[in-house]
Amino acid sequence: MKYQKKPVTIEAFQWGVNEVPVWFMKHNGVRSLGKNLRLKVSDGWITVYPDDFVIKGVHGEIYSCKPDIFEETYVKVDDTDSISPDDIGNDIHEFLHGGDK
Repeated sequence: MKYQKKPVTIEAFQWGVNEVPVWFMKHNGVRSLGKNLRLKVSDGWITVYPDDFVIKGVHGEIYSCKPDIFEETYVKVDDTDSISPDDIGNDIHEFLHGGDK
C-alpha cells in the first residue's frame, strides 16, 4: 500500500538563520550547547544543529528536521495562505504530464 501525506500547515523556523518565534521560547525543554540546542521531544532529548529546522507539529509537538528533508517536504505559505489538496494534485499532474490536463 502507498500513502500520501495530508496537506497540513505547520509552524517552523531555521535554527541560527531565522528569528526564534514566541511559541518556541515558551517550550521548557531547551538547553543551549554553544551553537547547538538540546531539545526535549516526546521520546527524549535530541540535538538541533545550525540550519536544522525546528517544527511545531499539528498537535503542538516540537521536533527538528534537516534542511534537505524540510525543503522536499514543505513549502512556505503566508499567514493567510494555505495549499488545498486540489492545488497539490494539480501541481503533481502538471509535473507528470508537462502541464497538459
